Formats: sequence, C-alpha cells, structure tokens
Amino acid sequence: MKGNNTSRFTLDMTSDLRTRLKITAARKGITMREYCLSAIEQQLARESLRALAPGNFDSEAVEKARALQESVFGEHRLANESVELIREARQETVLPISEEPCK
Repeated sequence: MKGNNTSRFTLDMTSDLRTRLKITAARKGITMREYCLSAIEQQLARESLRALAPGNFDSEAVEKARALQESVFGEHRLANESVELIREARQETVLPISEEPCK
C-alpha cells in the first residue's frame, strides 16, 4: 500500500457497529476496508451533487449568473415566462383532428 499515494486513516467505532460492518461487507463479498471506502466515495459524490443543486448557490454565483444574463440579453428580456412559451409552441404544433368519419 505504501508508495501508491495513499495514507492511513484510523476510525474508532463501537463493537456493535464493527460487527454490523463486518457482516454487511461479508455478505457483499468484500472487505470492510473496501466497503468503507465505497461508502465514503458515494457520500462524497452525493455531497458534490448537493453543492450544485438549485438553491445552494452562494451570492457570488448568483451575481455571476445575473452578469451573464445581462451580457446576453441586455434589456431585451422575454415577454412571457418559459412555461407559457412552451405551452404556445405545443399549441402551434398540434394538428387539428378531422371531424370527418374515417372511410
């Protein structure tokens, strides 16, 4: 393990938690080390996604977005909300149904 750019980390846990970990890892056919590393990787990935989720932007990110919007659109903003624009586009593409019976 030494020489491959890894470092050791010690984790204290209750004997009950260690037993549960050992049983779960054994059922999966992996070592407790592999199970822990996988669990940590998964949790870190979830944390990264939460950082990018809507509502989690800091004031600097919001200001950058506003500056980009201003540079792209200037004072020419769309008159309707995007939902209304989509609704209008759908109505334009719907073909009228013929009232004539099929032959």
